[in-house]
Amino acid sequence: MSSVVSAPPPDLGRLEPYLRSCVPAVGRLHGASRIVGGNSNPIWRLEADGGAYILRTQPAGALLKSAHALDREVRVITALHGSAVPVARIHVLCSDLDVIGVQFYLMDCVEGEVHRNVALPDVPPARREAVYRAALDSLLAIHRTDLAATGLSDFGRPGNYFERQLHRWSQQYRTAVPEGLPALDALVSALEPLVPREPAPTVLLHGDCRLDNLMFEPGTPRVKAVLDWELSTLGHPLADLGQFLGVQELPPDYLLPGLAGVDRAALGLPSQQALARYYLERSGLPVDTDLRFHKAFAMFRQAAMSAGLLRRAREGTAVAESALAFGESAEVFAEVGLAILAGPQGT
Repeated sequence: MSSVVSAPPPDLGRLEPYLRSCVPAVGRLHGASRIVGGNSNPIWRLEADGGAYILRTQPAGALLKSAHALDREVRVITALHGSAVPVARIHVLCSDLDVIGVQFYLMDCVEGEVHRNVALPDVPPARREAVYRAALDSLLAIHRTDLAATGLSDFGRPGNYFERQLHRWSQQYRTAVPEGLPALDALVSALEPLVPREPAPTVLLHGDCRLDNLMFEPGTPRVKAVLDWELSTLGHPLADLGQFLGVQELPPDYLLPGLAGVDRAALGLPSQQALARYYLERSGLPVDTDLRFHKAFAMFRQAAMSAGLLRRAREGTAVAESALAFGESAEVFAEVGLAILAGPQGT
């Protein structure tokens, strides 16, 4: 294993008695296999007497402030269970580091398809638009969550979302890479005077709204589960839409494949304008909203997160082999963000 990675398998000998005491239905553990995807919190599939389960853990090593917050994930997933937002059932959160050395939680294993390439090469062209609409329907369901009824009214601070997030992630980036990155510094400077000041509804945000964070029923456009709630909070709904659209501006051959330069119509993929209109019409927001700031902000945040990956890779505490590559390409995200801001007004 590469020297940049430090994500050893969980110690089943220590984990099994704990889970059997908290979740008796689990029974004996037979094995753990790493699930590919993500550079933040390691994910393991556990095979047990009671079936398959998902174990999500914090990474080893020192953590940046407020990063890898599994307790927040557990809170929001538990609150949404049984709602219009499909999520897996949480069984237990363990913050006792004496068990396996890191915080973790156990949840049901939901079987299905995850589309990691936004061009949907494994989906028949006639079904690709339906997949995108289902993804946006899931996003709309998240944003329509009744915060009071789910007990999430205090899950984040209301107002000034982008201002606070720009400050927070700038601090995270500068802590991770004190020497700075020219393109990312330029993007921060370009975003600061453009921060939206107009009133906006405060909604539940997924925080990492991408196609590959959805589990689909195999062979259909039906979403079975929304995954990876680590960055969820309360805030401006266009932050999630900007993320969903912004990552599509990346090159198709990038580590996180995008659709830059791709003939969407030829592939049966909806245009960004069509996707934006679909969401904006159903959310009650103006359909002529200029989304350049929101998409560029998403690229800034991706770049800041990549800077954190670069730090962990250098320290040997990354959780995936791809961490160094993502970290070293933080400026790709920043450059795409700058290009979005310099592009034509609109979506």
